[in-house]
Amino acid sequence: MSNLRARWVLAALWLGGLAAVGLIGAPTAFAVLPDRMQGAAVASRMFYLMTLAALVLGCLLMILERHHAQPLAASKPFFLVLGGLFFAVLGEFGIVPRLIAAAAAHAPDAGIWHAIASLVYLLQAACVFAYVWILPVSAARLGR
Repeated sequence: MSNLRARWVLAALWLGGLAAVGLIGAPTAFAVLPDRMQGAAVASRMFYLMTLAALVLGCLLMILERHHAQPLAASKPFFLVLGGLFFAVLGEFGIVPRLIAAAAAHAPDAGIWHAIASLVYLLQAACVFAYVWILPVSAARLGR
């Protein structure tokens, strides 16, 4: 498998996972489970597993991009992958703990934390989508 195909497959798995969890899995958990906290627990677990997948896929993509990009400082694809990883880590380990604490305490700011978590998840998906979008152009430009 060529470097371009490997990068394409890894990015497609990452973006597909984000879409599946965010658009199908989490809404279904809340729609099917009778207790809202059970739905939150199931959705939270899916988002956590997606973060682990993002870390693995993102690190592999960074390795492939590092091998591909010359010079690295001019590599938009590398920094899009780095951005996706940043938002994955920020969401899961920076924002979600605050969201869970606010939701468990029935705090009035739980909705704000949910909106922030959703925005960060969307930014992660936007980085990965942009990476997939420019991947063929960047590969053609460098002849790889």
